[in-house]
Amino acid sequence: MRMIDRRQPVAFKYLLAVCDVSALVIAFYLSYITRNWFFSWRGGVYVATYHHALFLAALTPLVLAYFRHCYLYRDLACRPSSEHLEALTRAWVLVVMAFIAVSFFFKIQLFVEHRITVLLFLVLGWIGLYIGRFIVVPRLARDPEFASGLLRRVVVVAPMEAAARLGARLSGPAMQATQVLGYLDNAVPPKEPPLPCLGQVSDLGAVLRQHRVAAVFIDLPGTNWLAMQELIDTARRYEIGVRISLRHFGGLMGHGVLLPDVEHGMVYLNDSAFLGLDRIMKRTLDIVGACLGLALLSPLFAVLAVCIKLQSPGSVFFRQRRTGLNGHSFDVIKFRSMRRNTEDHHRKAVAEFMRGGAPDSAEPQNSPAALHKRTDTAQVTRIGAFLRRTSMDELPQLINVLNGEMSLVGPRPEPDYQVALYKPWQHLRHRVRPGITGYWQVMGRSAVSHDDMVLMDVFYINNWSLSLDLRILMRTFFVVLTGKGAL
Repeated sequence: MRMIDRRQPVAFKYLLAVCDVSALVIAFYLSYITRNWFFSWRGGVYVATYHHALFLAALTPLVLAYFRHCYLYRDLACRPSSEHLEALTRAWVLVVMAFIAVSFFFKIQLFVEHRITVLLFLVLGWIGLYIGRFIVVPRLARDPEFASGLLRRVVVVAPMEAAARLGARLSGPAMQATQVLGYLDNAVPPKEPPLPCLGQVSDLGAVLRQHRVAAVFIDLPGTNWLAMQELIDTARRYEIGVRISLRHFGGLMGHGVLLPDVEHGMVYLNDSAFLGLDRIMKRTLDIVGACLGLALLSPLFAVLAVCIKLQSPGSVFFRQRRTGLNGHSFDVIKFRSMRRNTEDHHRKAVAEFMRGGAPDSAEPQNSPAALHKRTDTAQVTRIGAFLRRTSMDELPQLINVLNGEMSLVGPRPEPDYQVALYKPWQHLRHRVRPGITGYWQVMGRSAVSHDDMVLMDVFYINNWSLSLDLRILMRTFFVVLTGKGAL
């Protein structure tokens, strides 16, 4: 079998990374030179030592990793747009702020005492990044011989008309040239199609083996997510980037706050979701976060336990079988908020809800929030109502996180009897550990249907990043404080 060299499609990312590292190093040392040349009268001349060089060497990979999580090595960086400049400026300012904090903590003289050098590093670094990304790289990309290694070849999985429209948009001006090799569709192509037909949708794996492809764009009619996920997994096996039409994610269309770069209505999916180092980083965040949470919240746990016991007899905790990673069941732990078990009442509500009926609710009929409110409220204690309203009843799930049954962020686990009513494609949300909070919770739980909720979970699974988890955790804090709804 002929092996395809896939290094060229990523040459553009390497070029951007080289420019970023160069800008960082030059700005670091140029800030010394400029400070000594113009501001020596404020306190003498200072020279960077090998300690500063080691500090810079340790900082550089962290900066690159942060830029990667800010989508600065994705298609967003392939064009000199205002969005690109805004994302770059925001990321650089945050990097310098973190740089100052670390320097102050470790008492590195440069950033503890020399505020002028800090300001020079901030300004010169931004200028260097701008020159590299908006002047040097575009000029290199316009050189035919050099740009041949930067050519981005893509395949479109869509009906012919949709593929032709997308191909026309992708051929617009950009720093990185795009060549649409063709499209895949199950329909019989016309005699003279606007783009070459490379075969049927099921031929994607063969096409990726035969051609050097940088990205796959998917925009299929219908919403067969089992088939869609198979296409995504096929592209990832060949380490190919994937973009998919936003319309396949239902309610996500109106909630773009946490989306990565979107191009022509196609959202980028993370090319290494929950693999290798990413999996280790997520589990590390879970363990550290759960340990800190349990340690800091232990006094609150004790107070809530006393309040629960005083208001009604029974256990402090409520346990329920729910479905987690790969469909395995586990006992989720919550603070008890009701006088007695009303699971039978909830089973009936779930059965009606999954059939789309919730006529007595003010929420949309197929909304998860409507189901959440359909409970035997007469059995809810006063402290239980407070716990539900503030989501504090979920806090014991930090124990589930520590046990490896849950994650801080992920799809919310649902009862086994509700999962038994799932459509086949909805089980895709069980490919990762369930979470205490998730993408759906911070996007407005009452505004979407159950199908849209699952689609948001599928999007999260396919596009996970550490920065996305951190933003969801931060937004969860604000959602709880503003009373937008229990998690």
